[in-house]
Amino acid sequence: MGRVFIDVTQSCRSSNNSGIQVVTRNLFREINSLHNVIPIIWDNRFRKYAKLNTKEVRNLSNPFSGNYNPKPRPNKQENPIYIELLSSILRFRRFVSLDKKPKKGDLLVLPEVFRDKRVFFISRSTHPTMLKAGIFYDANVLRDPLNTPKARLKNFYNYLQCLSNCEAISCISEDSRKIFEDLNKKNASQSRIRVHPLPVTPPPRTFSSFKSSSVPLILCVSTLGYNKNHICLLEAAEKLWKEGRNFKLELVGQADPSWTPKVLNEINRLAARGRMIKWLMHVDQDTLEEKYSDCSFTIYPSLFEGYGLPILESLIRKKPCICGKNGALGEVSLGGGCLTLENQEDPEQLAQAIRQLLSNAPLLKSLVEEAGNRKFITWKSYARSLLSFFQDQN
Repeated sequence: MGRVFIDVTQSCRSSNNSGIQVVTRNLFREINSLHNVIPIIWDNRFRKYAKLNTKEVRNLSNPFSGNYNPKPRPNKQENPIYIELLSSILRFRRFVSLDKKPKKGDLLVLPEVFRDKRVFFISRSTHPTMLKAGIFYDANVLRDPLNTPKARLKNFYNYLQCLSNCEAISCISEDSRKIFEDLNKKNASQSRIRVHPLPVTPPPRTFSSFKSSSVPLILCVSTLGYNKNHICLLEAAEKLWKEGRNFKLELVGQADPSWTPKVLNEINRLAARGRMIKWLMHVDQDTLEEKYSDCSFTIYPSLFEGYGLPILESLIRKKPCICGKNGALGEVSLGGGCLTLENQEDPEQLAQAIRQLLSNAPLLKSLVEEAGNRKFITWKSYARSLLSFFQDQN
């Protein structure tokens, strides 16, 4: 085995710990336990990779090592332009030369989605014989072009082309594999594409499946983006509050500037009417664990996903989840513990599912038992499988 370089650019820059960062951090940790890994960061000004500085290493291993306060968008708040400029200057002596002929077995792993100049310069910054392997998550930005900024659409196509040039590609679900192959019909060799369903991290301690509270808490964990379907969820919740149902709804996740303001307008409107609803923003892991512990169940109303990691994060804590059954969501929910919907775009279907779990204790208990009986993939086995597949392409 040669050297393993892993691009951790997003995951080492801030405390952002959304889905892709969760994958990158855990993958790095487990591969590093098997083999000496070199984590690298892309410098967009110099168009080169570099080794990490002390702060970046700390962010990669523990994104909440400091005194973290909830933020709408950690990357934007923790990486202002002047900090990025200074970082580029200080990074000069840590640049990594990947354009030289690699040693036998050398590998560059690309576990993140990127929109910067990497899409154009990775091929120029790495030697033609350097083995490159990437993870494909989804093509959600292409599903609704009317609600997606044009620049984001253009960037995604450039990223997709960059990923297509990798020698090995891991897809996170059968649905994402099909989408990737449909988008790359001319370059969809089965030998270089494989599905590796994502693992999930167990909670740090044992949680009670039921939390005794006079007001049940429903938790929704996801970025406030268009496909996450929060506005429909809020409409469903308002139906139930008007019926006199007594519950709290709390949303956890970072903002998406192209869609979150619309969601916040609706949250503020409901809060002004006295509804028990909060957006907690992007929180640290301890706060998230507390919310999982406190909630009666979770809801993930997303319209489409490459996978749906928050569903598994809920189930491994024995918290049932309401979600759709289409595409990758159906793959994730199939093992039990979920109340699935035929059409999560229908507020009445969402309301009925919430109504059921609020009022039907035997149903809720049954779903808790189903969740408790599920077997989950570990990050160690995932990393072993992924690394073996990548190395087989040599």
